[in-house]
Amino acid sequence: MGHGLRALRAVWPQASLAGVEWSWPLALATKLRCPWARIERADMWRGSWAGHDLVYLFQRPESMARALAKADSEMRPGSWVVSLEFEAAGRRPHARMALPSG
Repeated sequence: MGHGLRALRAVWPQASLAGVEWSWPLALATKLRCPWARIERADMWRGSWAGHDLVYLFQRPESMARALAKADSEMRPGSWVVSLEFEAAGRRPHARMALPSG
């Protein structure tokens, strides 16, 4: 519903932000909450990640390997993949944030 986009915009207001959401109610809610971002209702697995400097994922642990393979094949060197909560197994993170909730 745009929480991640809003947080990114607070840190990088000059960034061009886009979101992809499969659920049409969530895509609509995000469009209303983030009118400055380009939001599309689509399948993130079908769309290209090429051209993005950062892809911020809200995925489940079982889909992280697929997401990393997609990033490796489509994103240019130096771009970032950020996971909200789940570890990218077999990868050394550039950074890791610990939340008060653990």
